[in-house]
Amino acid sequence: MNEKVLKKRISEVEKKLNIIIPKVYKAFLNENSDMEFDDGILYDIDSLEERYITLEFAEYAPEFIPIGNNNGDYELVMKSGSKTTKFGFLEQGSIGTLKPENLQNFSKWYENGHSFSFDDEYDNVDWSKNVNIILKKTPENKAKTLMTIRKALKLDISISELLSIADNAPCMLTNKYSAAIAKSIITEYQLDEWLEYKF
Repeated sequence: MNEKVLKKRISEVEKKLNIIIPKVYKAFLNENSDMEFDDGILYDIDSLEERYITLEFAEYAPEFIPIGNNNGDYELVMKSGSKTTKFGFLEQGSIGTLKPENLQNFSKWYENGHSFSFDDEYDNVDWSKNVNIILKKTPENKAKTLMTIRKALKLDISISELLSIADNAPCMLTNKYSAAIAKSIITEYQLDEWLEYKF
């Protein structure tokens, strides 16, 4: 499919499904024809449309767009929106009830070998156990990001105190959440670039 035809086809799908395919994925579609790999597949525009309809994203998760599959039960999904750059893995049976896991920058993930496998580092852990939530590094857009972190973690400290703490990153912010809740918060607020949890 040449660039002009592809652009028209993408526009048709966006209007039909009432979605906005992220700019980063449009660029990928325009530059790549090989989308099948040993451990997964990335969808061309026709497959994207078919999976969105078949898996009933319009009803259960209209804010997300399926862009691939790990040759199993997990869809690779991105949020609808021109500026979206990250994708995550979402179990097909959880569409509409859970948020995507293992959020990653799509371009970096693809350039670094595009592994469709989950990190199994935490396979045998007690998810009910409290963990230390760590600020990994000082955010670039410091004030805005820290306000989001403060809200997400319900931190009982002033923003000025948090700004001061952030200058000494990495540092622990709280240990009042279980691993399961910490993971959920980090995923929901898309804070994986700044936060991590340690047992």
